[in-house]
Amino acid sequence: MRESLAITADQHLDTWDELRRDFVLWRAYGSAGRHLVRLLPPVLLVFPPIGLLAVVAFFFVLDPSSTAIVNESYGLIGPPGTPLLVWSAAVLVVSVAGQAVALPATVLLAAARLAGRHVSASDAMRAAARRLPATALLVLRGGLVVAAVLVGVYVLVVGLDEQVAGYLVMAVLLLLAMPCLLGVAAVVLEDPAGARLRTDRPADPVGSLGRTNWPMGPVDPFVGTDRPVGPLSRAYRLARGATWGSAFTLAFGVVLFPALITQVVNGVTSGTPLLRAGAVTVVALVLVPFQAMVIARLFLHRLAAKDSIAGFDAVIDGLPASAPRPIRPVPLLAGLLLPGLLYGGAVLVNPRGLLEVSETIMNVSRAGDPGVETVTEGTRSKPSIDWPDLRALYAGQDGRMVMLMDDSAQAKLLTCADSACTRGRLTWAEPEAAAGEYPATGARLADGRIAVTSWAIDEMYVSVWDENWTARLGLRLCDAKACVTAAGSEPLAEATEATKSRVLALAARPGGGLALAQLRAIPLWKEDDGFTEVLSITTCDDPSCARRRTEEVARLPGNEETEIMRELVAGVGPDDRPVVLGVDRHTGSMVVISCDDPACAKTRTERPVKDESPYFDRDRRARAAMAIRADGRPLIVYRDVTDSAIKLLDCLDHACARAGTATLTEPGERHSMPALALSRDGRAYVAYQDVGRAQVVIATCAGTRCARTPVARIRQGGDHGLAMALDGRGRPVLSWVDFAGEDDLPAGDEWSLVVTAPLTLR
Repeated sequence: MRESLAITADQHLDTWDELRRDFVLWRAYGSAGRHLVRLLPPVLLVFPPIGLLAVVAFFFVLDPSSTAIVNESYGLIGPPGTPLLVWSAAVLVVSVAGQAVALPATVLLAAARLAGRHVSASDAMRAAARRLPATALLVLRGGLVVAAVLVGVYVLVVGLDEQVAGYLVMAVLLLLAMPCLLGVAAVVLEDPAGARLRTDRPADPVGSLGRTNWPMGPVDPFVGTDRPVGPLSRAYRLARGATWGSAFTLAFGVVLFPALITQVVNGVTSGTPLLRAGAVTVVALVLVPFQAMVIARLFLHRLAAKDSIAGFDAVIDGLPASAPRPIRPVPLLAGLLLPGLLYGGAVLVNPRGLLEVSETIMNVSRAGDPGVETVTEGTRSKPSIDWPDLRALYAGQDGRMVMLMDDSAQAKLLTCADSACTRGRLTWAEPEAAAGEYPATGARLADGRIAVTSWAIDEMYVSVWDENWTARLGLRLCDAKACVTAAGSEPLAEATEATKSRVLALAARPGGGLALAQLRAIPLWKEDDGFTEVLSITTCDDPSCARRRTEEVARLPGNEETEIMRELVAGVGPDDRPVVLGVDRHTGSMVVISCDDPACAKTRTERPVKDESPYFDRDRRARAAMAIRADGRPLIVYRDVTDSAIKLLDCLDHACARAGTATLTEPGERHSMPALALSRDGRAYVAYQDVGRAQVVIATCAGTRCARTPVARIRQGGDHGLAMALDGRGRPVLSWVDFAGEDDLPAGDEWSLVVTAPLTLR
């Protein structure tokens, strides 16, 4: 008996010497790597079953109107319903409870490996389960501490606008909260009621054997007292004397390094979402033993460093003894791979038939985006874009998607390599000597090139404005590499300071030419019958407009707000007859001018929407889009100025004298300007933003029968730009601006350009 006690004491002494060594973090990671297989069972016994039950329950509670498969992962595309919120709360509670068992059990196994003991996973799980109430109380207290820290930081950052001070305070307080993690080891390795050691226990556990080789030092405050100490107090008293060292060890070993490793795995597998999901799941499971080993080793290190001989002895002797069991690699491997395989299978099979979406968020604010290449010419500054710039989206050459960007400077083209737009190229569409305040308009030619209007000015007037200022309207032809001025074309129009004419629309003709609609105002003193707007249509036989004809097709009542409150939309049907839609954003009235022949020698004018009472609210200004069906009939979608509803006009003839109507949204709700595209089979895709529900929606219409499908979630704010086009496979692709607005965000916050492509829209 005495020999057995002596051997045990020698083993304790060797362990005690080993655990007193410095560099706890690296030694803990090394030990976790060597004993990884022995440390994994608690994690695999808890989390894969939870994941299986969560996935099965998920399919019963998900709402297809707010859930989709986005980039090969399940994601929200709208506000979650009550069942999904209940499911999320239940999964969170069960996961925290599982972690409250798995982590302490793994800490116990880690302590046993450090002490050279064999403890079975079942014994460790039972010990952790018996201490679950104490662990739950520890988690609750730790959560309250973190919540208090975050509330204090929120007050500093938001209430007092002290961002630097707020984040600095948060970092310091969270560091000081790190020793709470040692409480996990205190709960599972010591008396569940706290560290309770009796005063009559000898400091030398084998002193009766005559051993005198225990190094003696200052007595720990826990030794020699009957007063119970809670795990949090125990943790902080153990860390006393090395508070910052313990805090940094736990911060890096339990939080920062695992988070960094997870991000690296995310980045390496970013191009393959299913592989990423599986890899991240495996890494998350594998990291738990490393975190547990850091907690266990630091706890024992602090015990040994403080010469708490009795406490150290009690921890080692209190470990449950189990017979060694053989390692079973197949169940371990299955447990590691099961969550990822289960998730990947659910995505591939898609048992509920959810919408599948490709979405790319491009951070193309002034800070730029690493996925966007910026190209310039010579010494000209590099182009940049801002949130109001999105004008149109086109299907370019070789499967590319092209965005026309223009607002207050020269126009730019953002060319995406494909419909997913994971890589982009930003180039100037206009020369430097162009009137930047004149917005450009564009059209896609039959060969995939983009024709863009441009108002050229003399170089001396790039930054100077006087009474001699003159702008000449021309065309730029853009391919995948660059934009060039259309060869041999004379100016299509001229504008001076006194005769501005910015309202334009451009459309491609089926034979390769172009149709240009232009609206110009005639001042009151030139007309006997009042202020008049003149609409002219120029038809070109070729993309450069070298051969063209211009016809004045209509004179419309106007006002002094023509420059900012008028909008033109042009289209040309397969029969080569142009149609022009004029919209008064102020009153909501619309006029359709249709040509009876390709040269527009004879036209008809109809008013499908009459004047309404004017509204001055920006959110309720009328906006419209138009497409021409294969039989030449226009299809019009617009935002009603009276109630902000999105409405559809399916014209029954070429002139739109009669039309079927459909209201796609509820009146009175806030919606963005709509976008419109026609599929190859004649269906209409109407895209708009439901700002109130924070969703981007596509309505698929056959005639006036429409079905609405949410396709994306607005994260910041909507109604700042939306465009749509069909890609080479006939699928709708959206580009839209996600921005909360200048009045809603603090200075310096960024916006995003989002490209959304529904892949399985029916």
